[in-house]
Amino acid sequence: MPEKKKRRRLRRYSFLLTFFVIAALVFLLIFTSGLFFKISEIRVEGVTVSNPREIIELTGFSYGDNIFLINKVAAVRAIIAGMPYARAVRIKRELPGTVVVILTEAAPAAMIEYRGIYWMFDSQGKLLEPAPLLSAPKMPVVKGMSLLDPMPGTTLYPAFEDTAKLDPLLELLRAMQEALVWEDTGEIDISQLSNVRFTYAEKYRVEMGTPEALGQKFQIMLLALEQEQVSGRGPGTLYLGDAADNKPVRFVPDGN
Repeated sequence: MPEKKKRRRLRRYSFLLTFFVIAALVFLLIFTSGLFFKISEIRVEGVTVSNPREIIELTGFSYGDNIFLINKVAAVRAIIAGMPYARAVRIKRELPGTVVVILTEAAPAAMIEYRGIYWMFDSQGKLLEPAPLLSAPKMPVVKGMSLLDPMPGTTLYPAFEDTAKLDPLLELLRAMQEALVWEDTGEIDISQLSNVRFTYAEKYRVEMGTPEALGQKFQIMLLALEQEQVSGRGPGTLYLGDAADNKPVRFVPDGN
């Protein structure tokens, strides 16, 4: 009797094992053959400037492809390389047949001139595209740094003699955005890292010294501009070079 029970258990175990193996093979066959889970929709989200059709083409995905066999990593790389405004890309599957491409676009932070053409770039130093000739957006214009062969979607690359200016410039732009002074900034002159200058509110010239303690300097600048001894004396130059050392801000009106 014990032997019969043992053989019965073995037959039952063998049957269950065979069943699960066959089921797994059937699922694998369906999965790889594309009978189910075919791509029926490719949706692009988060775009305001980029062309959704171009993004879909760059993915390499086609309607009818198996949704589990698409190469998301290669698609993300292709979009980042091919779309100048693509800062970050995420791709997700929505079963049974939808692929969603979620794009985070770069925002222009400033413009810089190259051979008579102004190029827009973001706060991370990514070149976006030339600014429109007739309706250039209102944003800071960088002076005092030369470029080498700008191309859309590539990194802002200064001439060799200006390489040291890139990181301080990007830190300055990010600090301006955080301090909410970016929109009223006109021209940024980074010719000398020992004394970075910019125009503000179409009325003031600001000499900020070295691009250090930026957040503190911008706070001091905004407080000074609210005070009567500055705001009530018309256009002029605000000197912030020593502001981070708790020295008084100096303001010189035009004509003095």
